[in-house]
This record gives sequence, structure tokens and C-alpha cells, in this order.
Amino acid sequence: MPRPTVAILYVGGSIGMIRSRKTGRIEPIESLAEIHRHIPEAQSEASLQFHSISNVGSSDITPDHWVQIAKLVEKMESRVDGFVVIHGTNTMSYTAAALSFALQNLSKPVVLTGALLPIGDAGSDARMNLAYAIRTAQLDLAEVCIALGSRVLRGTRAKKSDQSILETFDSPRFPPLAEFNLSTSLHPWRIVRRKRTLECSPTFDPNVLSITLHPGMPEAYFDAVLAAKPHGIVLRAYGLGMLPEHLFPWIRKVTKKGIPIVITSQLLRGSIDLHLYMKQLVLEELGVISGKDMTYECAVTKLMWALKQTDNLRRLREIMEKNLVGELTEG
Repeated sequence: MPRPTVAILYVGGSIGMIRSRKTGRIEPIESLAEIHRHIPEAQSEASLQFHSISNVGSSDITPDHWVQIAKLVEKMESRVDGFVVIHGTNTMSYTAAALSFALQNLSKPVVLTGALLPIGDAGSDARMNLAYAIRTAQLDLAEVCIALGSRVLRGTRAKKSDQSILETFDSPRFPPLAEFNLSTSLHPWRIVRRKRTLECSPTFDPNVLSITLHPGMPEAYFDAVLAAKPHGIVLRAYGLGMLPEHLFPWIRKVTKKGIPIVITSQLLRGSIDLHLYMKQLVLEELGVISGKDMTYECAVTKLMWALKQTDNLRRLREIMEKNLVGELTEG
């Protein structure tokens, strides 16, 4: 029986760094062979194809990288059994969410992984994460996910939560898709493999601004945001979507200009409810879009993607408030 084929798409991050013997500093690797030689056991269970997209730290990731990854997945999708994307951890949740919207109707997994320490360091988490990610790419799973440590998390639900090797990422409002222990546990709420036609739409509008509220924010700040002429705004509100009333005139001004505002919660496990308090009903009347229980990272990338799908505000609201790839809980 032939080994399954897994495409490794290299983007960068700490996993692909190496400690210079001369300076002691961590520097980017010069060749993917450096990673290749550290995972001989993974190559015995799968045929690995290495492809370099870039070699950047996660803080330098842009939507252009999301487009390149999505297009390469589309190009190779019929020729491999799964994908592993090697990526820095700090912006991995943004990339995982962006790819989830760009690559809908997947028939196989796209697995993001990385590490906190370079693969050549003693005690690095890189080899374990790569081994689990390559194994995840062979599972009966067909969605974008993150595999770091022993858990596989849905891409649109995951957040970097700790600088910890064992639990770097968390999924506050959705359970793991799979878990590795002495055996592999696959959970029934995952999207499974079956024949599908991939819908690749890797277009993003980067002109989205986000505001995290705190008590006493000067109103001049909000006017400055509006003066920047964003195409969309993500507003991180208190609790279930509470905003100070003095902001309502500004929100009215924004929505009159046809700029969509998506409200998310600052709570780690929060869900927006615009119907609970009388004051919040005004927000819905003003055209504010509920982020429901999406993570902040997912809400930002979904809005960037949705702005490229339609110019119609009503249709944009429908897209943002609808569950497309398991990113939110409807009802």
C-alpha cells in the first residue's frame, strides 16, 4: 500500500530558525533541508513534498501570504492527501481563519503548525508539533486546523493563549477536533473527508481597523479612526456587546457612511447578544453587525474576506452573521 502524500508548505516562524554558532543569535534557516533532516520518522509514514512560500517571522505575515498559501493548496489539492503549513505562532490564528474562508468545501485537511523554539534546539517543541501535524494531515478530517501539542483545533476557533510548549493554543468556545495520546481520538463534530469541489476565493480587503474599548477613551480617537476612511471596523466591546451611550452618535455617523461595524466581545468565552438589554437594541437599529461568538482574530479576517465578496451592506451582514465554516454558533 503506497504511503499517503503530504505537502509541506513552508512560510516561516521560530520552527525554521537556527542558532548561529558564531553569534549565538537565532537566525532564519537557509534551506528546508534543515527541517527535513530532523523528522526522519515522519518520512517513514508519509511521502513528504516540501514547498517554500516565504521565510518570515509571524509578525511580518500579510494577506498576500494567505493568498499564496490558498492558491498553492488549490493548485495541488488533487495530487496530495493533505497539507501542513509551517508558520509562526503569533499570527497563526489569523492565517488559519483566513484560509478557512478562502478554502471552502475542502476534501482534505490543511494543518497549520509551528513551534516556540527552533527545531535544532535541545528540548524544542518543533519535532513533536511537526510529527503530529503530519499525522493530522492523514486523518479523516477536511478543514483548516491548527495542530500544536497533542490537540487539533478548528482554525476559526483557535487563539494563541500561552507561551507554553504543551498548550500554546486554546479553543475557548469549541472543543478539539482530534487528540493524540496513546491512541488517536477523532471527535464527531469535525468535518470529515468526502468528495467535494474546492471553492477557492483568496481575496481580502486589508483596510479594516479594530478598536478595543476601555473606560475613558477620548472621542477624538474615534473621529481619527473615521478620518482614516476604513472599509470596515471591528469593535471589541464589553461583556455581551455593551457600549457607552456617548458612542452611539459616532456609530450612527459611521453607518451613515456605509462602513460596517462588527461587534465582538473582550471576554475570552464571550458571545455577543444585542437583544438582552434595551440599550443594545439601538445598536441593531443602527446597523451594527453581531460577531456572535467568533474570536477576535476570526472576526477581523472574516470581515476582510467578506468585504471582497459583496458591496451590499445587507448581504455583508448576512455573510458575517452566518456560520460558513464552523466559526460561530448560530441561534
